[in-house]
Amino acid sequence: MTSKLSTFKVLPIYLQPRILSAVSYVHVAPNKEIALERIEKLSKKLSDREMIYVMSLLVFDNILDSVKNSDEFKNFIQAKKDRTIH
Repeated sequence: MTSKLSTFKVLPIYLQPRILSAVSYVHVAPNKEIALERIEKLSKKLSDREMIYVMSLLVFDNILDSVKNSDEFKNFIQAKKDRTIH
């Protein structure tokens, strides 16, 4: 049986429990001010690299929305539909 610790070692750093816990801690904040306070607290405990992952995961949905609304993505989807046999 594989231990949890060795399982986590095979995950990329941005999927490590430490990073995901930090993301959750900020994400569940009841308002923006508290979220900013939590980010400040985390920045004192996590490395700069870890904070990059935390902040990236927090804005991931916004990035996906931007991609979805881009002309390049719309063209990709249309080209994909055009290639599909109906």
